[in-house]
Amino acid sequence: MSATDASPAAELAALIGGVPGVARLYPAAGLVGRVTGAVAAAVGGAPADDIAVAPDRIAIRIGVGTERPAAAVCRDVYTAARAWAAVAGIPDAVIEVTAASIETVDTDLPALPQPARR
Repeated sequence: MSATDASPAAELAALIGGVPGVARLYPAAGLVGRVTGAVAAAVGGAPADDIAVAPDRIAIRIGVGTERPAAAVCRDVYTAARAWAAVAGIPDAVIEVTAASIETVDTDLPALPQPARR
């Protein structure tokens, strides 16, 4: 991570958003981190990051589509984040990838069996 990068997390977010099967990014920080980030963004005008990047940890929360298994998408996100971390100078960072949701549309879901009526 160079000191000249405006937002390393934004760069990583763009990379993760391009992984097949990633439907969306969710804020990776907990509630306190999201509030702090929102306040900092309001005061400084910079957008809050969806990916938490620290020297020892990268946290990524994604929504996955139904076209690929969630585990495969998470593995691909991890691989992309690991490669990015190596180039960014934090090769030993712990990388956490969480599938926070499965994004579906009605046509993705089979019809549920209906109970017999009396």
